[in-house]
Amino acid sequence: MLKIIPIINNKGGVGKTTTTVNLAAGLGRTGRRVLVVDLDSQGSASLALGVDRAALTPCTAAALFGERAPSEILRPTPTRNVDVMTGALPLADVDTRLSSVEGREKRLAAVLAEVTDDYDSILIDCAPSTSLLTINALVAADAFIIPVVPSYLSLEGVISLGEVVKNVRRNLGEAAPVLGVLLTMVPPKRTQTESIIGEVREHYGGKVFDTEIEQDPALEAAPTHGRSIFDHAPDARGAAQYGALVDEVRDRLDRYGSVYGTIREKQPTRT
Repeated sequence: MLKIIPIINNKGGVGKTTTTVNLAAGLGRTGRRVLVVDLDSQGSASLALGVDRAALTPCTAAALFGERAPSEILRPTPTRNVDVMTGALPLADVDTRLSSVEGREKRLAAVLAEVTDDYDSILIDCAPSTSLLTINALVAADAFIIPVVPSYLSLEGVISLGEVVKNVRRNLGEAAPVLGVLLTMVPPKRTQTESIIGEVREHYGGKVFDTEIEQDPALEAAPTHGRSIFDHAPDARGAAQYGALVDEVRDRLDRYGSVYGTIREKQPTRT
């Protein structure tokens, strides 16, 4: 069963947090118990889910270093069936602190192992960087989702992420496969981006979700109210599109879970 799903791209501004929050909310609306793990020191996903800024700490960093049990970091949110392991400023220097820790690439996996049985889905909001936290997310993951804005700079982020995944597989013998590539922030009038969208769909084929997330002011406004798009503007275009994405993600989780699990089991382990 695919359960731990990072939303990841080395490029910033591609809709990672928006996708994490709204996919979590959408899955929660279907009855799944969902945990969002916020790995960004700005805590954007946590705030977007309605956690008060004063309640962001202790955050995920405390669990990574054994200062708090994972269960002590969890926060309930106003979003139905969604909890969050918060992000906050202490995550800013995690790479430096982890660099001298034994088994540093697997700290997040160990943390999530303590709570994974309590949830049906665990979504990880990753910071836009190639870091030890990113590597931790890839090692912990069962599969991951890559949001891509239809621009050539965004595609460069996907290419660099691909190199990170290759290096993780080469050096650690484990890294999750891609669950899907998601086109985000697509202009409603796609004329200028049509060629890039075509390139993405041609290159990644069936990995690309059919659903495209268009630019929508409601999606930008929802986080300022600490609410998902489904609660903030249920009739908005963004709500319909993220609802369609939820259906696609559930279908892939159900249909491909055993296949991806077999692929991961067959990956060589490092001795």
